[in-house]
Amino acid sequence: MENQITEKWLREMETELVLMDELEVSPVERLRHSMPLITRIIADVKKNVLADGFDTPEAEIYFFKRVKPRFYAHQIYEILFYNLLMQKPDGTPEMVKAYYEEELMQVFRVFRTEAFHYQYYKTTATELDDKYFLREANEGQIPLLEAIEQTQNFSTAMDYRFAKYIAYERMRDYLLDQLANYHVSVKIQRAGQEKRPILKWTGDAINLVELAYGIWLTGQVNHGNAGIAEIMQWLEVNFQVNIGRPFRRWQSISSRKRVSQVKYLDQMRAAVLKRLEEEYA
Repeated sequence: MENQITEKWLREMETELVLMDELEVSPVERLRHSMPLITRIIADVKKNVLADGFDTPEAEIYFFKRVKPRFYAHQIYEILFYNLLMQKPDGTPEMVKAYYEEELMQVFRVFRTEAFHYQYYKTTATELDDKYFLREANEGQIPLLEAIEQTQNFSTAMDYRFAKYIAYERMRDYLLDQLANYHVSVKIQRAGQEKRPILKWTGDAINLVELAYGIWLTGQVNHGNAGIAEIMQWLEVNFQVNIGRPFRRWQSISSRKRVSQVKYLDQMRAAVLKRLEEEYA
């Protein structure tokens, strides 16, 4: 099984999933599109594994420990994300905050309950790899804490659990991000009740979109975990401007032909360089 092929499929899948993030589709629509995509690509990966096999036990361990879990993690996360949004209370911000906090505690509860295996995952240990990630390993000797559905010839004792940890860590980060956004919103609301300068974006809204994508793509907010929709929403609130749907705006930028696709960022760069030249002239 060649790593280049699996990386290609993984990039294809993740590109489509990021696109759904930008489109901000409903939970039902997201699941309806994401699950067939993930299932199809996993089926392609499985087909290649069963056809080509592995040259060495080390190659098999690497695949079931490092490669397969990354695919299945997306499947697990999409289901977690769907359930999270569908069960979110339609109430006050305080109710939503309490809901997210309880969900976060459930994530941490999983990590505590499965502490032995989670630490094996976190510390990148290798002592039990031949028992955990070889298909012919004697599973009766492995202290599993839950029954996991096994796919014949395409499962090991621990690959699913590693996938679950990847998905749960991603859910943890999402919940922490949502809670951080809540606290920021409270601070903004309180600040709005105080006397402070009113700043309003008076330039073209599309220019702010270029800035937002620059911030997002360089990972400047929340350690790179903030989504483009969240960044744009923050800019809309604080600059009192309506930007619109992020992906639609991105399409208008990428379709530019006669001018630079990042015209405003080019103008910013030129203005800063001019100021520096004038200061040091």
